[in-house]
Amino acid sequence: MDKKRFGNRTFRNIFMSYTAILIIPIIIFSSLNVHRNILEEQRQQYDKHTSDAKRIADLVDNKLNELKQFGKAMSSKTWVRKLMQNTNVYDQEFDLLKMIELRKDLDNDVNSMGILSFGMIYFPEKQWVLSSIGNFQVDDFFSHIAVFDPATQHTMQGSTADFQIMQPVALELWDIKKRVIPVLQSLEVVNQPRAILILLIDSAYFSDYMHRFAGNEFKDISITSHQSSIYQQTKNAHDDQNTSDKAYTMALPSQASEWQYAVTYTDSSGVWIHNLFSSLLAILISIAVGTCSAFVLTRITYRPLHALLNKLSVAVRYDDERNGAASGSEYNYIEKSIDRLLHENQELQQSMQAFESAARSNMFLRLLKGYFPEDQHINGLAKFGIRYTEDMFYCTMLVSLHAIHEVTDIAKIRKIEMITMLVVEKVMQHYRLDYELFEITNADKALIVSSYHRFGDDGMIEQIASDIAAEIEQNCGFHLDVLHGTVEQGLVGISKSYYAAHEQLQYLLFSRGHIRTMQEEILDEVDYYYPTDWEVQLINNLKVGNLDTSMHILQEISSENEKRQLSDHSTVRLVSLLMETMLRVLHEVNLDTGIYAKQFASMVSAGNTIAMWSYVYEVGTLICERNRYSNTSSTMEVGSKLLQYVNENYTSADVSLKKLAEMFQMSTSNVSKIFKEVTGINFYDYLCRLRMEMAKELLREKKCAIDAIALRVGYENVYSFKRAFTRYEGIKPDEYMQMAI
Repeated sequence: MDKKRFGNRTFRNIFMSYTAILIIPIIIFSSLNVHRNILEEQRQQYDKHTSDAKRIADLVDNKLNELKQFGKAMSSKTWVRKLMQNTNVYDQEFDLLKMIELRKDLDNDVNSMGILSFGMIYFPEKQWVLSSIGNFQVDDFFSHIAVFDPATQHTMQGSTADFQIMQPVALELWDIKKRVIPVLQSLEVVNQPRAILILLIDSAYFSDYMHRFAGNEFKDISITSHQSSIYQQTKNAHDDQNTSDKAYTMALPSQASEWQYAVTYTDSSGVWIHNLFSSLLAILISIAVGTCSAFVLTRITYRPLHALLNKLSVAVRYDDERNGAASGSEYNYIEKSIDRLLHENQELQQSMQAFESAARSNMFLRLLKGYFPEDQHINGLAKFGIRYTEDMFYCTMLVSLHAIHEVTDIAKIRKIEMITMLVVEKVMQHYRLDYELFEITNADKALIVSSYHRFGDDGMIEQIASDIAAEIEQNCGFHLDVLHGTVEQGLVGISKSYYAAHEQLQYLLFSRGHIRTMQEEILDEVDYYYPTDWEVQLINNLKVGNLDTSMHILQEISSENEKRQLSDHSTVRLVSLLMETMLRVLHEVNLDTGIYAKQFASMVSAGNTIAMWSYVYEVGTLICERNRYSNTSSTMEVGSKLLQYVNENYTSADVSLKKLAEMFQMSTSNVSKIFKEVTGINFYDYLCRLRMEMAKELLREKKCAIDAIALRVGYENVYSFKRAFTRYEGIKPDEYMQMAI
């Protein structure tokens, strides 16, 4: 290779490229400088108005959320739950003084909201109203105290919604006319609640609230619901100095209700040419500066490129001599290197797709077992491409492949599975339903049918199952059992529907002799609903003190068993099993279980199932609160210091329980116990979590070897690091590094 000629030609090409890259964009950007300034000014104004509109929407949403929380707080009060009871057991407790105290408490809560003029609790079964001014029968209250139009009164008395905001209506309260916005909130999560909280947003109070906190950036604020006006606020003409300017409106949906916010702003952005002279000057300077800069950059860039090409040229010439290749084969070598990289990238993409597919299947299996996400994790399905929500309706179907268990031809089995997939797709397209088909065992496939609207009431599900079975039998000659569960709403409904279908499958297989069961298990029929997977999730959430999810699981178990209309014997047996679960967790957290077992045994002897359910909820709450708040102030202080030291020194190889015990002059067992109470997990799991997160970041950067990464994150040898990483992430460090993009 002629090194001098090759270098000169490359140098010229690089120099011309840099010249074009530097000079042409500078000329173009300078010419568009004025236009860019105008757009920037408009963007800044738009961003400012967007932020202000969002602030106004959040202002109203926060107040509506306060109303929701007010209702939740009321529903959890003991006296409200007692008044819900359609019995006279608590009459002696609620004497005149007690009722005066309750009304005063209600009045204080209502007044604290700032926008409410009145509040009351309506008890449909008792047909009376509790308000801050007294207790009244419904007819007397709505005809003499708070007079609404008949339609509004009918809506209030018949509401079953968890949270409903009505349209503004006229109210005569003690002959004083007002315009209010009724807010209805059920205090009981049932179809026919026994108590409904009715709050009246005073339009005047709400207007004063908006005038005080909405600011003065806007020109007009409009709040609507279903195209009906809720609130309107417009600046006076003398407050807006730019009345002749154009205006634009920002529409925002409420995150707390069905309201729609529309905030209008004045477009006062000016169009000025500030940098015309500087743009023209930049064009002239860019020619001189760009040429000099291009020359300097060419010299800097050319040196390593020239050395690299020389090395490639030497290596390729060695291969040419050995293989008899033609000159100039260094480019072939580069091409082969690129081909190899593309092939490796394709393999990596296939591995990533297989990993994502497996993770998605695992999530579907988790949905079948029962998915009880916390509020902040409710959108966790989206990262797996699963667009399920709590508002959708679901039905789980099982396609049993036991009919082909004697088939030994693998190709034939794959053909039957492929036909099954095609048949399911064809049937679902016919009924226009969304579905997910995946394998759950070697002999079964699960089918989750979903829709935003309720379906299946007209026998559609039975017909779908029949069509799938008939199509499969027609195409492959095998009659596969297709069973379905009930149509349920919400993510937990997937699990309920699955267990219903699974129960049918077990009965079917048993009747055919595919399952051998002990005689006593056959006789001891279980008619209550308490899946093992749900029990495991309940135990795990109780141990970590997750009160919301634990109560959610208990409520779902209670709700599902209410639908089954269990006998008293089965109900006692179910609640007893739940209590056994609670006692096991109490024992594991080192609490005395004797007193709880005795109290529950007395309730079982009395046969009071309501008290038994309440006691299970109470013990569950106790366990969660204990796990979250059992630490004393001194223990918390020591735990905070322990946690701070570990967070700052986890990359040190000598961090251990023994060293912490020596530093804080405590025993190793006490250090371990305090650390677990503060963090919720044991010391070595927490230490491993910190080290693995740092290791993953270093592996993704691909700047260090695995040996160096092991030392940096606190491991004395790479073998220990690889073993810990594989146990924590499920794959080896070098595999993770290859998968990182």
